[in-house]
Amino acid sequence: MALRVIEVVTPRADKDEVKKSLEEHQPDAGYVFWASPLDDGESLAFRVVLDVAETGNVMDELEELFAWTDKYRIVVYPAEATLPRLDKLAKEEEQKSDPFPEEDKGGPGAISREELYADVLDTTLLSKHYVMLVLFSSLVGIIGLLRDNVAIIIGAMVLAPLLGPNVGLSLATTLGDARLSRESLKTLAVGVSLCFALSAGAGLLLGLPEVTHELAVRSMTSYSDIILAMVSGAAGIITVTLGVPTSLVGVMVALSLLPPLIACGLFLGAGLFAQAGGAGLLFAANIICLNLAGVGTFLAQGIRPLSWYEKERARKATLRAALIWTVLLAALIGLMFLKRH
Repeated sequence: MALRVIEVVTPRADKDEVKKSLEEHQPDAGYVFWASPLDDGESLAFRVVLDVAETGNVMDELEELFAWTDKYRIVVYPAEATLPRLDKLAKEEEQKSDPFPEEDKGGPGAISREELYADVLDTTLLSKHYVMLVLFSSLVGIIGLLRDNVAIIIGAMVLAPLLGPNVGLSLATTLGDARLSRESLKTLAVGVSLCFALSAGAGLLLGLPEVTHELAVRSMTSYSDIILAMVSGAAGIITVTLGVPTSLVGVMVALSLLPPLIACGLFLGAGLFAQAGGAGLLFAANIICLNLAGVGTFLAQGIRPLSWYEKERARKATLRAALIWTVLLAALIGLMFLKRH
């Protein structure tokens, strides 16, 4: 099982209050903790070792405890193992035997909201490294599509520079975070514009003497593509909230964002407008489905703000965004229907 360590640095005067709070929730969360004095002589460090599934609930309790003061610091980091082991099996058996279990306040198996926010923010902020990643992955995708080489195209999929901003946008919608939403949209817009401009330029300079198989399949959108995008998007969000980044590689390949956009640019640059429209439709379907599935999965995982006024703001933002994405998806399906008939 994945483990986390929560380290809480507090003034010595707050020792009893923090210890009491941790002891109250220890039987339910099944963690171990201890306190160590720091070198300054005025502070203590409480270290809590727990299962990743309990991190969100414990972080919420600590945040409520310290909301009134700025004399604390909480740091979360992963732990490979602990001895003696945390008796998770015994805790699960106890929950099964309890006919009226206590309501779970957070998403089961999800990392804490703050840890999730930090992970998503790393892939959302616009930087020169992000711009370089977009350019390099676009070049890889262009070469793969022109050479009809699946292995090269998969390489562009795995780099997946457009996935992070979309996940950030879904999280920002769920939390009602306007700043994260703006950053995600800005980064996504820059990534899409760079990729499209580069691929359109390649199509204009090189042309398309032959429409390869990999290009052709990305000029069409079917209803199964929408289902695949929804399922892959939900799987990607679950992978992110579980804190298991290695599983995200498969999602990057399944949820193909970059190749349809590159195909759209290549077709447009070569003057094949009908095929460019088809590829653009597939790219739009993937973006819409990813965000719609992302918001729904974040909510199902119990990712919500802590305070009541932030929850109300997030609720309005989520409803508004869900309505927009649903209308766009309905319009997309309508376009697909008209194109077929």
